[in-house]
Amino acid sequence: MTTPQEARLSCMVIGTTVALHASRDELARLAETTGAASSIVQHPDWLAFELAWRGSEATLHLVVASNGLGQVIGYAPFLVEQHRAQLALGKFRVSIYRGRTWRLLGAGVVALPDDRSLVERMIADMLQRDRSVRVMRIQETELPNRFAAALSQGKRTFATIQSNLLDQLNWVIQPQASSAAYLATLGSKRRNDLTRRLRNVYKKLGDQAELRLFDRAEQVDEYAALMNQVYARSWHASAQAIDWELPARRNLFQHLAAGGQLIGHMLMLGGRPIAYVHGYRLGGRYLLDDTGYDEEFASLGVGSALVFQAVQDLLDRYPGEVIDFGYGDNQYKRVLADRQTACGSLYVVRGVLPRLCFGLIAPVRWLYRRVHRAMRSAKSPSPQPSPPA
Repeated sequence: MTTPQEARLSCMVIGTTVALHASRDELARLAETTGAASSIVQHPDWLAFELAWRGSEATLHLVVASNGLGQVIGYAPFLVEQHRAQLALGKFRVSIYRGRTWRLLGAGVVALPDDRSLVERMIADMLQRDRSVRVMRIQETELPNRFAAALSQGKRTFATIQSNLLDQLNWVIQPQASSAAYLATLGSKRRNDLTRRLRNVYKKLGDQAELRLFDRAEQVDEYAALMNQVYARSWHASAQAIDWELPARRNLFQHLAAGGQLIGHMLMLGGRPIAYVHGYRLGGRYLLDDTGYDEEFASLGVGSALVFQAVQDLLDRYPGEVIDFGYGDNQYKRVLADRQTACGSLYVVRGVLPRLCFGLIAPVRWLYRRVHRAMRSAKSPSPQPSPPA
């Protein structure tokens, strides 16, 4: 039975940048509250950046939930895009769907923990009533995903399909009182190894090596220029081109830095950037978004050394905050993280054609995983027979 209070609740869709800018401050206050947002990509400033950067390739679909007083209690930020879903099988890409897709920024709704269940139900119900919504994407989310579960309940429900073919893990350092408290948890062998490697990197680089921190709006132009220099000399440049000095990106960085949400750690050798750790803070959580290094200095281990140094700085600068390394299997994550959780990417779909197309993923995923396990077993060394007595 619907209570009088629930009867006054409402949802609306913001679909223009003008309306987004008008609601920006109220949305930002909610997103910046501890526990409300899953990632910086759910902040309204990031949403504005995505729209400016992608231009006509994406349209805004921001579902906003309000209480009886008209106050925002939650929202779900979507970008509507033409998307081609593919399965990556080694070097091959197999297309399974092409069409309009609602891409959710972040892992779920933005809401206070006490309001989350209510907001999920409200927004899920509105999306279920909108017959134009047939395919949604949720990327890099912890599993199981609460919002996807809400969309699978009630009338006109959606089916959830996990799209990553292999299991993925998300790695974090849980809240610590200080870097000293964290280092004490690592054990003497690992702690001594990490500190020795960091010390050796600076020793080999010489007196010109120094750590620089970029976290203020007036530093953004210099930071973006240095990022372009070091990024171009890293292996990332060949995998994905990024212009760090793009006006829309610099504008985003200036807004985030002004709010204390942008942090760049950079290892300098004189005036030359040779490694970087780029991340964001939001609601008591730091996300390490990207890290890289100049390939000329790869043999010194400058990348992993800088990550370790940045982690210590963050723990002392922001005690009690989570450090999130994201998903993936990088060695530094295994060494530094103290918690890992299952994660993956999802498609949430309905309708005959989307269900048929995305239904191909499950059998391919099952077969791919079996082949992968067999290949790993074949590479493992066979146990040696015991010598005769």
